[in-house]
This record gives sequence, structure tokens and C-alpha cells, in this order.
Amino acid sequence: EFGSPQHTENDPAADFLQKEQGALAELGDDDLAFGGGASDPPQNAYALSGESDEPAEPTDFYSAIQSADAFATEPESVRKWRADQEQLLTEKDREAEEERQSWIEQARQELADWEARQAEQLEKTKSDNRSSEEAFIRERDEDTPGTEWERVARFCDFNPKNSKNSKDVARMRSILLRLKQTPLVR
Repeated sequence: EFGSPQHTENDPAADFLQKEQGALAELGDDDLAFGGGASDPPQNAYALSGESDEPAEPTDFYSAIQSADAFATEPESVRKWRADQEQLLTEKDREAEEERQSWIEQARQELADWEARQAEQLEKTKSDNRSSEEAFIRERDEDTPGTEWERVARFCDFNPKNSKNSKDVARMRSILLRLKQTPLVR
């Protein structure tokens, strides 16, 4: 018939497996043929997948997987390489965890130092503010006659170049300077 696939005796999966075994056997001294050559590859690819022309029972499927696993055992060199890589990765993981812990400890120490510096700076700022407030209150409450304009002059900026105001305050400045030099007589 024209559209139906013909059933051939050659199995493409078995041919592929035989080619791969041949290629692997040429690579090294180890017995690289899967399974040590003790078991031959199945003649039918359906035996690996558990599918056949007639319905298979689950036990047949699992036995096919077991035979495929036995067929695909790794050579000694590959197992040794895997063990070495696993040991190397375990060592790297341990070193990374140790480094992580050291970074965490260093960060905790730096945070504690920063908090101590901040607390010290805060106490110093509080102390400076208290002393300047006491000095301000002392000067504010001082009642020495004739020093009123001197106290007012301390709060005024009499240098016109340093003045950052946008308004012209030259007249007010001149009045305050005149009052400072010649106070009003009462």
C-alpha cells in the first residue's frame, strides 16, 4: 500500500546504540562499552520503552527499564570523575559558606562600631547644644544697662557684601549703626 509504513527488520534505535558503543570503545583503555559488554543491547527498541506489538504488563515495563539501566552503567573513569567533581563542589560549597559567615560577622561588627560612633556623636551634639542654649539664655536674660543695642547688633549682619537678602536693608543697617554709636537718651 502507498501510505502505510513498512515494517523493517532494522531497528534505528538499536543501530544508534551499536554505533555509540563502537565510538565509545575506541576512546580509551577503560571498558567503555556500556554494561561491561555483559549484556547485549536489546534487539527490539520497543523492549526499552515497554511498548511492543501486543499490550505489555507493568512488570514487563519495569523489567525493561532495569535492563536498560544495567545496559547504561557508567565506566569507572566517569564514576571517578563524578566523585571528584562532587567532592570539589562540596569543598567549594563549604568554603563559600565559611566566607559568607565571615562576611556576616564582619558586617555585624561594622554595624556595631557605626552605632557606637553614632551614639557618641549624638551625645556630643546634645552636650554642645545644651551648652550653647545655656549661653544664649544667659546673654538673653542679662540686664546690664546700656548694652541693649550691642545685643541687637550681635544679631545683625553689618557687612553688605555677605548679605544674601534680596531686599535692600542698607537704611536699616545705617540706623542700627547710628543707634549703636550714639544711643538714645531717655
